[in-house]
Amino acid sequence: MSPKPRSVLGTVSDAIEKKEFVRSTIITAIFSLVFLILGVAFWYWSTPEVIDTSPVNWLLEINSVLVPVIEILLMVGFFIALITTIINSRFYLTEIRAGWLEIIFTLILATAISWVMFDSNIGIATLVISIGFVVYLYMLQD
Repeated sequence: MSPKPRSVLGTVSDAIEKKEFVRSTIITAIFSLVFLILGVAFWYWSTPEVIDTSPVNWLLEINSVLVPVIEILLMVGFFIALITTIINSRFYLTEIRAGWLEIIFTLILATAISWVMFDSNIGIATLVISIGFVVYLYMLQD
């Protein structure tokens, strides 16, 4: 018995799988935008003109380490959500997994945004934690 062509096999499950890919991509894109918007808000609230009346000043009064940790977490969250969006959308559109080019470009982009918006220390911390996440993803493949 010869195998059936792909178009005949599991059309209902393929439709459900495509819905799941689209839904996952939309959710991760929204998360990446939320993390980026919150990062921009923290960047704006840290400017000298606004810091006296901003939530960043309140957080600095509580603990001076809290603001850099939140900034790092926001930028790492942005990277994780963005890389997940790129991997899912690339696989959905081309049925080919994302390559190292997309991952490295996204890593450089997230690090550059973090470095420019906040500080070189925040950029380096974002880079190190993001590389750790990429290594974790690579280890999951084996």
